[in-house]
Order: sequence, then C-alpha cells, then structure tokens
Amino acid sequence: MDRRKLAWIVVAAAAVILTWQLFIPPIVGLADQGDFARILGMFGYNAEDRSTTIAFVAPKYVSDPSSRRPGWEQASSEYLFVACAILLNKIISRDGKLDIVVIGIVHALAFLAAFARLLMVTKQYRVSPYLWVVGLIVLTDVGYAAYWNSFYAEPASCIFFLLLAAESIAICNSPRVSAGQLALWSLWAILWILAKAQNAPLGLLLTLFSMRLAWWTKEQAARQLAVLGSVLIGAAMLINIITIPPGVRFADSYNQMFLAILPESRNPSADLNALGVQPDLVKYSGTGAWSPGSGFQQMVASGLIGNRINHAAIARFYLQHPTRIWRRAKTLLPIAFSLRPEWCGNFERSAGRAPGARASAFTLWSGFHEQVLRRIGKLILILLFASPLITVALWTYLPTRRRHIELLGLLSGCCLTAFLTAALGDAWDNVKHLYLFNLMLDACLIFGAGFVISLKSKGSPSSSAAPASDD
Repeated sequence: MDRRKLAWIVVAAAAVILTWQLFIPPIVGLADQGDFARILGMFGYNAEDRSTTIAFVAPKYVSDPSSRRPGWEQASSEYLFVACAILLNKIISRDGKLDIVVIGIVHALAFLAAFARLLMVTKQYRVSPYLWVVGLIVLTDVGYAAYWNSFYAEPASCIFFLLLAAESIAICNSPRVSAGQLALWSLWAILWILAKAQNAPLGLLLTLFSMRLAWWTKEQAARQLAVLGSVLIGAAMLINIITIPPGVRFADSYNQMFLAILPESRNPSADLNALGVQPDLVKYSGTGAWSPGSGFQQMVASGLIGNRINHAAIARFYLQHPTRIWRRAKTLLPIAFSLRPEWCGNFERSAGRAPGARASAFTLWSGFHEQVLRRIGKLILILLFASPLITVALWTYLPTRRRHIELLGLLSGCCLTAFLTAALGDAWDNVKHLYLFNLMLDACLIFGAGFVISLKSKGSPSSSAAPASDD
C-alpha cells in the first residue's frame, strides 16, 4: 500500500478512537481538581456546577468574572486552544454555555494535524508503518487522550512537542536545511516552552540545540535565523520562569520541602539547618500546601516561604546533596511511569459512575507502563543519566547517522530534564507533573526502536527516498 494512504488510515483510526472516547457519551475527560481556573479564569469562565469539579468532569462552563485568580494565572500557549474553543462555542452554542467537548474537539483536531505531520515526515523509513501503529496505540491511550477534554496545559505540551518532533525529523532528512524549516522549528520550540512553567528548563537544551542547527546549513540567512531562534527560545524560557505566579512558587516550595525533602531525610534536623530554618518545622513533615495541618499559610504570611524556602534554596540543597536526587528519584519510581493522574475522575456525574472513577477502555499502553516500565524503572533512569555518554559514543562510531543521533540525544536529554523538574520542583500531583516525562520517554522508546532496527537493515530510508547526508 502507498505510504501516504497508509498514513491517512492511521490518522483516521486515531480520529475514530478519540471520537469514541471523548465525544460519545459517557464522555471521558479529567476532573478539574481546582486547576482549570489557572487557564480558564483568564477568559472569565467557571464550571456551572462547582460541586462536581473534584471527582467528576464538569460538563458545562459559564461566564463568571469572579473566576479570575490573578495570583495563580500564568500566560500559556494553551490560551491559543482555549480562545479557539470559545470562538467555536459562540457559533455552535444555543445557550452560551461552554461545553467541555468543545475544547476537546479543538485539542483533538490540533493533535490529529500534528500526528499527521509526524507520520508524513517519517513515511520514507522502512520501519515506519510498524512504528505508526505503536504511536497510534500510545497517543490514543486514555492516559493521554483524557487530557483533551480538560482545561489543563498538558494538551499544549503534547501538541507542540509533536510538531517540534516532526519538524526536527524533517530537518534531519533534508539535504538542504532552509530558513523556513528553522523558523518553524523555533516557533514550535517557543510554544512548547510556554505551555507551562514546568517546561521552562527545557529551554536551555533547545537554546543550545538551535545553535547547533546553525551548523546543519551552509546558507548564511538560515544560520542567522537559527541564532535568532536560539535567542528567542532563551527569552521565552526566562519569561516563563520570571512570570511564575507567586502562589505557584510558594506552594511548590512548601510541597517540595515538607512532602519530599523532610519525609525522605535520614536526619531532618540537619536538613533544616542546611536550609537555614528552625528545626521545629519538622512537625509539618508530610503535609502539603493544601492538606490538613499544613503550615503553608502561616509561613507565607511570615515570609519564610519565599525568602528562606524557595526554588533557589531547594535547588542549592539538592546540588549540595546529590545523593538526595537519586533518593528522590527512587521514591517516585512506584508511580513515575503511571499515565493516570491521582484523584482525577474521568466521567461526568450523570454517567452514574463512582466518584473519581477512571475509564478502563483503551488502556493497553497505560498497562504497559504500569506492568513493564515500572519494573525496570531504575534501569531506565540509569540509561537516561548515561544518555550524554551514549550519544557521544554513537556520534563517534556512526558518522553517517550523526543528525539522527544528535536528535535522539536532545530527546533523551529533554526527557531526563522533565523528570528532574517534576521530581525536584514540586511533590504534589506527581503523576500529572510527570506527564511530559512519560510522553518523551515513549518518544525515546519509539525513536530508539526505529533507530536500532534501521542499523540492522541496509538503510533506514526506503529505496524510494534517499537520506540527507549527516554533517
């Protein structure tokens, strides 16, 4: 069968599966958990029935100027999809209420476009049809698909990651890297970084890789554009960090201190002393910013959170105690590979399911994560930590594949960065914060499998298309 036709069949299959999950009752989505206001509040909408938001998917949202939470809102590239949903809703809604499936439709259409683009740029590889089927199973799994019917920022992270991955592969395969390709690559990188604050650390790797792209082309204009892209990506990273709302920074710092550092400590008093705070705070160990018995509000009011206990202090603590990074990583291993967020129900209350009930259909890949990847979690982390050395070795011994090796090195580096950001940046909603790590880990598995298989064949591209010569 013609590869292009096969690609469209795979995209059509993805559309059917997503439609079945997201738009045919009982619909599947993710409960609010109080976080939607960080995105949706900017547009002046709130759930019509707020009593459903913790354990159930709230189906309708209404105009509510009081929904604004300025202390928690941060500009995000997810705004693009929400704005489109609101515009679409004005056309199709009879009562003016925003239905959750409208944002689901917008997310799903954007995802399908990104997925189609990814298939088209990989159609020349012999192994691509098999990897497309794996990609279909992965990306339509409910662990990823449920986010489409939500106002979280994860959909923007996924969609712009797929677009960036597709453009990266297109550049790898191009004998002549054009200015247009580099402009698109920079745009997707910026929008990916701006999806949520957690993505900001990835900007450092993307900034450096953009500079590397300047050496993949001999055109002066393209090289200048790559350098400009690097500057803009770095600026997006800094803007994302600087604009993190105070409430988010304070809660993250408290959670990391009292849900991670102290509970995992063998000498809590010594750790508190190293952080320059009084030892009696050990009594709050095990509490989160929003849990009963928390000292969060008092510490914010006193200035302890924000001055003594902040992101910089916590980062300094882990740098001074590197063994604690590994201890933290091992603590997360039992849930690190889960694709199903804690406490987030998948159904509307009208579906008649129990509070917090989760969908059981299309969970093949979620089960693979739980039953297989979780059991080899330590090995996966060791390989990710060793990925820079592995990349250098492959780059040295396989000179004809250097572009693809560098891309795989960037992907594994971003995957490790996403894991460390989630592990060391906040200890609340761990599974949700590990979403990007798992998405990129799946990409590493698929990309890596294709790369290894191509090494065993006569060549990765099919006979109908020749590869670009790697620099």
